[in-house]
Amino acid sequence: MLQAGWSRAEITPPVGVDLCGFGGRSGPSEGVHDRLFAKALCVTAGRGSVALITADLIGLDAATVARVRARAQALLGERGPALMIACSHTHSGPSTPCLPFLGEPDPSYMDRLLETLADLVARAVAARRDARLGFGQAHAQVGINRRERLEDGRIALGRNETGPTAPYVDVLRIEADSGCAVLFSHTAHPVTLGGDNLLISGDWPGYAQRFTEELLGERCLALYGQGCCGDINSDPRGSFEVAEAQGRTVAEAVAAVVPTISLADVGEVSVASEVIDLPLQDPPPLEEARAVLAAAERDRDGNVATDSYGGRLVRRGLVAWAERLVALAEAGAAGLTLPYEIQALRIGDGAIVGLPGEVFVAYQQQIKACSPFPHTSVLAYANGNPGYVPTAEAFPQGGYEVDSAIQCYGTTMLTPDCEALIVKAACGLLQTL
Repeated sequence: MLQAGWSRAEITPPVGVDLCGFGGRSGPSEGVHDRLFAKALCVTAGRGSVALITADLIGLDAATVARVRARAQALLGERGPALMIACSHTHSGPSTPCLPFLGEPDPSYMDRLLETLADLVARAVAARRDARLGFGQAHAQVGINRRERLEDGRIALGRNETGPTAPYVDVLRIEADSGCAVLFSHTAHPVTLGGDNLLISGDWPGYAQRFTEELLGERCLALYGQGCCGDINSDPRGSFEVAEAQGRTVAEAVAAVVPTISLADVGEVSVASEVIDLPLQDPPPLEEARAVLAAAERDRDGNVATDSYGGRLVRRGLVAWAERLVALAEAGAAGLTLPYEIQALRIGDGAIVGLPGEVFVAYQQQIKACSPFPHTSVLAYANGNPGYVPTAEAFPQGGYEVDSAIQCYGTTMLTPDCEALIVKAACGLLQTL
């Protein structure tokens, strides 16, 4: 028999914290336009127990995820549920340690956040009741592929109307005597609110959750997991009104499909995970690395008088990244790898796969295609955010996600081999489940 419980907590940071996601902001946050939330869902059947936290955050680093899991285990003991933590990737939320160059995290806020997330799991476990659940999918689209090829052949951030997208919303519906919970996923970078915005907000995913709850009634909790949107932007971009309209579009699609989802009160619940070592590119030769550092220092020092608040943070961060590059080159570093956790949850006749980082949408397409389950959702920014995860095809094409974004994450870039490794591991986990 299936049991499920869920919980919610506000995680709005204090005004004055740095926002994250854009470089060059004119200052830290100046107010709260929309409150931020974290939500937890726990589902059990027999000895199987899984929990998923969704949070209105840019992302979390692996160390923070490990601390939340340890705290939850301390509260619940060894028989606590396997835990996945997935973030919406809002660019109007507080800075966290995964992107320190784009805003300095507030230590006291992070400490409170860790406790809140772990407590959410304990509350969801305590709230479990007999439940029925099922999966569905509906058409929805608020995103566009952003890797635009310019006339000179370069790839730039823009609008690629023929590029791949994920024009649907995946939905998990859970019903119990205590109410209902709906977990949904759609794929689009929450960048409708640009770098000029200094107000705290969940961007369009925050509105999508709020409107879903309004449409389904006050006894329903809506949780949102971001899809593989590494190369997908919300479109159009602009104002809070645009973000609200995009959120409502997704919420209406969710609300329309929910009544059509067939529910079952029995099913298997299980988890499988694997940490694979993704190969990283070697640092450049020492002289080249030193030249990169010298250029970063000149750029920092030459813009002191005119730089914005966020610009100073970015330029200092780029110097720190270049210093690490030099240190790696001096040490003759080679064969570097990144530990990368892939996690898969089986819930009834559906599955949820969690991938860390800013994963391209093609991964989502491939994993869905290989899945033995009739319903499979693939969430990015899950259990960490180590940077962009492009496809092998994207590496020779170049562009922001391939060439320069990794500087914000403080390491060297992945290699093209990573796509095959990740897809193979994810599909293997689904077969195991």
